[in-house]
Amino acid sequence: MKTLQYFFFMALGTVLMAADCSNKDSEFYNDVFVSSPELVSVYTDDTLPTNPVIIVEADIDRLLTIPGKTNPLDIFKTTGGATKLQFSYEIEKLSGTEWIPISIQESQLLIERGQAYGGDFVFGKCVYNSTTDLYEFKVRLSGLTSGNYRLSFGYNSLSTTDVEFRSESIGNNLFLNLNSRYSGLDAGGYYPFTID
Repeated sequence: MKTLQYFFFMALGTVLMAADCSNKDSEFYNDVFVSSPELVSVYTDDTLPTNPVIIVEADIDRLLTIPGKTNPLDIFKTTGGATKLQFSYEIEKLSGTEWIPISIQESQLLIERGQAYGGDFVFGKCVYNSTTDLYEFKVRLSGLTSGNYRLSFGYNSLSTTDVEFRSESIGNNLFLNLNSRYSGLDAGGYYPFTID
Protein backbone atom coordinates (compact mmCIF):
# COMPACT_ATOMS: atom_id res chain seq x y z
CA MET A 1 0.00 0.00 0.00
CA LYS A 2 2.84 2.38 0.82
CA THR A 3 4.30 1.76 -2.62
CA LEU A 4 0.98 2.69 -4.25
CA GLN A 5 0.72 5.88 -2.19
CA TYR A 6 4.32 6.77 -3.08
CA PHE A 7 3.63 6.42 -6.81
CA PHE A 8 0.38 8.38 -6.49
CA PHE A 9 2.10 11.33 -4.81
CA MET A 10 5.02 11.21 -7.25
CA ALA A 11 2.59 11.29 -10.19
CA LEU A 12 0.58 14.10 -8.59
CA GLY A 13 3.76 16.10 -7.93
CA THR A 14 4.92 15.65 -11.52
CA VAL A 15 1.56 16.83 -12.88
CA LEU A 16 1.54 19.88 -10.59
CA MET A 17 5.13 20.83 -11.54
CA ALA A 18 4.35 20.46 -15.25
CA ALA A 19 1.22 22.60 -14.89
CA ASP A 20 3.28 25.38 -13.29
CA CYS A 21 5.97 25.44 -16.01
CA SER A 22 5.81 28.16 -18.62
CA ASN A 23 6.42 27.48 -22.27
CA LYS A 24 7.36 31.09 -22.96
CA ASP A 25 11.06 31.43 -23.72
CA SER A 26 11.00 35.05 -22.54
CA GLU A 27 9.98 33.99 -19.04
CA PHE A 28 12.50 31.15 -18.94
CA TYR A 29 15.39 33.31 -20.14
CA ASN A 30 14.44 36.45 -18.17
CA ASP A 31 14.01 38.61 -21.28
CA VAL A 32 12.46 42.06 -21.51
CA PHE A 33 11.69 43.73 -24.87
CA VAL A 34 11.62 47.48 -25.57
CA SER A 35 11.78 49.71 -28.64
CA SER A 36 13.41 53.08 -29.20
CA PRO A 37 14.00 54.48 -32.70
CA GLU A 38 17.09 55.86 -34.41
CA LEU A 39 19.80 54.62 -32.05
CA VAL A 40 22.21 53.79 -34.87
CA SER A 41 23.51 55.62 -37.90
CA VAL A 42 25.37 54.48 -41.00
CA TYR A 43 27.27 56.78 -43.33
CA THR A 44 30.16 56.88 -45.77
CA ASP A 45 33.33 58.85 -45.13
CA ASP A 46 34.95 59.63 -48.46
CA THR A 47 37.33 62.36 -47.30
CA LEU A 48 40.15 60.12 -48.53
CA PRO A 49 38.97 59.24 -52.06
CA THR A 50 41.56 56.48 -52.33
CA ASN A 51 40.16 54.68 -49.28
CA PRO A 52 36.48 55.46 -48.60
CA VAL A 53 35.05 53.83 -45.48
CA ILE A 54 31.59 52.95 -44.26
CA ILE A 55 30.90 53.90 -40.64
CA VAL A 56 28.43 52.33 -38.23
CA GLU A 57 27.85 54.34 -35.07
CA ALA A 58 25.60 53.79 -32.05
CA ASP A 59 25.88 55.77 -28.82
CA ILE A 60 23.00 54.68 -26.60
CA ASP A 61 22.22 56.66 -23.47
CA ARG A 62 22.06 54.62 -20.27
CA LEU A 63 18.79 56.45 -19.47
CA LEU A 64 16.87 55.49 -22.59
CA THR A 65 13.74 57.34 -23.62
CA ILE A 66 11.00 54.90 -24.58
CA PRO A 67 8.14 56.27 -26.70
CA GLY A 68 4.91 56.33 -24.71
CA LYS A 69 6.65 56.05 -21.32
CA THR A 70 7.02 58.91 -18.85
CA ASN A 71 10.23 57.82 -17.16
CA PRO A 72 13.37 56.75 -19.02
CA LEU A 73 14.59 53.16 -18.80
CA ASP A 74 17.89 52.78 -16.93
CA ILE A 75 19.60 50.12 -19.07
CA PHE A 76 22.49 49.58 -16.66
CA LYS A 77 20.24 49.15 -13.61
CA THR A 78 17.60 47.06 -15.41
CA THR A 79 20.18 44.56 -16.66
CA GLY A 80 21.99 44.26 -13.33
CA GLY A 81 25.05 46.11 -14.60
CA ALA A 82 25.45 44.76 -18.15
CA THR A 83 28.41 46.60 -19.69
CA LYS A 84 27.76 45.64 -23.33
CA LEU A 85 24.92 45.65 -25.85
CA GLN A 86 25.56 43.33 -28.79
CA PHE A 87 24.24 43.44 -32.35
CA SER A 88 25.32 42.34 -35.80
CA TYR A 89 25.39 43.46 -39.39
CA GLU A 90 26.48 42.01 -42.69
CA ILE A 91 27.77 43.42 -45.95
CA GLU A 92 26.83 42.11 -49.39
CA LYS A 93 28.32 43.05 -52.77
CA LEU A 94 26.48 43.04 -56.07
CA SER A 95 28.00 40.56 -58.52
CA GLY A 96 26.12 40.73 -61.82
CA THR A 97 22.52 40.42 -60.64
CA GLU A 98 23.24 38.54 -57.41
CA TRP A 99 24.05 39.85 -53.94
CA ILE A 100 26.99 37.95 -52.45
CA PRO A 101 27.77 38.14 -48.70
CA ILE A 102 31.37 39.15 -48.13
CA SER A 103 33.61 38.11 -45.30
CA ILE A 104 35.04 40.96 -43.26
CA GLN A 105 38.61 40.62 -42.01
CA GLU A 106 39.59 41.92 -38.57
CA SER A 107 42.15 44.21 -40.25
CA GLN A 108 39.33 45.98 -42.14
CA LEU A 109 37.64 47.07 -38.89
CA LEU A 110 38.97 50.35 -37.52
CA ILE A 111 37.48 50.53 -34.02
CA GLU A 112 37.07 53.97 -32.45
CA ARG A 113 34.61 52.99 -29.70
CA GLY A 114 33.18 49.66 -28.59
CA GLN A 115 34.19 46.27 -29.90
CA ALA A 116 33.80 44.58 -33.29
CA TYR A 117 34.70 41.19 -34.69
CA GLY A 118 34.84 40.24 -38.36
CA GLY A 119 33.81 37.12 -40.24
CA ASP A 120 30.73 36.31 -42.30
CA PHE A 121 29.13 39.23 -40.45
CA VAL A 122 30.33 41.96 -38.11
CA PHE A 123 29.56 41.20 -34.48
CA GLY A 124 29.44 44.56 -32.71
CA LYS A 125 29.33 45.47 -29.05
CA CYS A 126 28.37 48.86 -27.65
CA VAL A 127 30.53 49.16 -24.52
CA TYR A 128 29.33 51.10 -21.48
CA ASN A 129 31.38 54.20 -20.63
CA SER A 130 30.70 55.26 -17.03
CA THR A 131 32.12 58.73 -17.70
CA THR A 132 29.62 59.55 -20.45
CA ASP A 133 26.84 57.15 -19.30
CA LEU A 134 26.65 55.90 -22.89
CA TYR A 135 26.90 52.47 -24.50
CA GLU A 136 29.34 53.43 -27.27
CA PHE A 137 30.13 52.01 -30.69
CA LYS A 138 31.84 53.53 -33.71
CA VAL A 139 33.58 51.32 -36.25
CA ARG A 140 34.92 52.14 -39.69
CA LEU A 141 34.98 49.45 -42.36
CA SER A 142 37.74 49.96 -44.91
CA GLY A 143 39.43 48.04 -47.72
CA LEU A 144 36.34 47.43 -49.83
CA THR A 145 36.95 47.14 -53.56
CA SER A 146 34.93 49.27 -55.96
CA GLY A 147 31.35 48.22 -56.52
CA ASN A 148 27.80 48.36 -55.21
CA TYR A 149 27.18 47.17 -51.66
CA ARG A 150 24.42 46.91 -49.14
CA LEU A 151 24.51 46.63 -45.35
CA SER A 152 21.80 44.93 -43.32
CA PHE A 153 21.42 44.53 -39.57
CA GLY A 154 20.78 41.32 -37.74
CA TYR A 155 22.59 38.44 -39.37
CA ASN A 156 20.10 36.01 -37.81
CA SER A 157 17.22 38.47 -37.52
CA LEU A 158 13.76 38.33 -39.03
CA SER A 159 13.33 42.11 -38.85
CA THR A 160 14.19 44.21 -41.88
CA THR A 161 13.55 47.62 -40.35
CA ASP A 162 15.08 47.34 -36.86
CA VAL A 163 18.52 47.07 -35.39
CA GLU A 164 18.31 44.49 -32.61
CA PHE A 165 20.52 45.00 -29.55
CA ARG A 166 20.80 42.46 -26.70
CA SER A 167 22.41 43.11 -23.35
CA GLU A 168 25.25 40.91 -22.17
CA SER A 169 23.62 40.32 -18.81
CA ILE A 170 25.02 37.75 -16.40
CA GLY A 171 23.49 35.46 -13.81
CA ASN A 172 19.78 35.83 -13.18
CA ASN A 173 19.64 39.45 -14.32
CA LEU A 174 17.24 40.57 -17.04
CA PHE A 175 18.36 40.42 -20.66
CA LEU A 176 17.32 43.57 -22.48
CA ASN A 177 16.27 43.13 -26.10
CA LEU A 178 16.28 46.61 -27.58
CA ASN A 179 14.77 47.04 -31.04
CA SER A 180 15.59 50.29 -32.79
CA ARG A 181 13.94 51.26 -36.06
CA TYR A 182 16.45 52.91 -38.39
CA SER A 183 15.04 55.20 -41.09
CA GLY A 184 18.25 55.01 -43.16
CA LEU A 185 17.29 51.55 -44.43
CA ASP A 186 15.44 51.08 -47.71
CA ALA A 187 12.15 49.16 -48.07
CA GLY A 188 14.04 45.85 -48.12
CA GLY A 189 15.91 46.64 -44.92
CA TYR A 190 19.23 47.56 -46.54
CA TYR A 191 21.58 50.51 -46.44
CA PRO A 192 22.90 50.68 -50.04
CA PHE A 193 26.24 52.32 -50.80
CA THR A 194 28.80 52.48 -53.58
CA ILE A 195 32.57 52.35 -53.43
CA ASP A 196 34.19 53.99 -56.49
